[in-house]
Amino acid sequence: MKRGLVIGKFLPLHIGHMALIDYALAHCDELEVVIGASDDEPIPGEVRLEWLKQTYAGNNKVKPILLSYDEAMLTGHAESIENMSRLWASYLKKSLPPIDVIFASESYGAYMGRFLDCESVIYEEPCKIVPVPAAKIREEPASYWHLLPDAVQDYYKNQAE
Repeated sequence: MKRGLVIGKFLPLHIGHMALIDYALAHCDELEVVIGASDDEPIPGEVRLEWLKQTYAGNNKVKPILLSYDEAMLTGHAESIENMSRLWASYLKKSLPPIDVIFASESYGAYMGRFLDCESVIYEEPCKIVPVPAAKIREEPASYWHLLPDAVQDYYKNQAE
């Protein structure tokens, strides 16, 4: 059995993330989807976990996992991509079953593969599909409605009420 990994903040989950997840699903038997969430973010990790569960409700190959962390322990802001990847890989090795391949749309995926002792696949399409920063989507969700799955649209509808 080939176990894959996708890591993200999914802040918010959008069709670019879904393209990466769908690509990964086509290349493995089981997919761990880790939602990295700190208490310092505008949308709680539990909400993002529910988005993934709802969006992939019919697919038993997808295993969404909430990884709550303390920014002081697993920082990503002041570190180089390589050092940040080493730190995260060490943490993930303790938290997840062995991973055969990590799928990413950014360069950290290659480092993570090396530090997790697994294959890495960089799939660049998600950045082409959604060429806008997630912060912009959070600021103006109605302008980017077409990029959001139903579960995320429902969240923003409820926020507006």
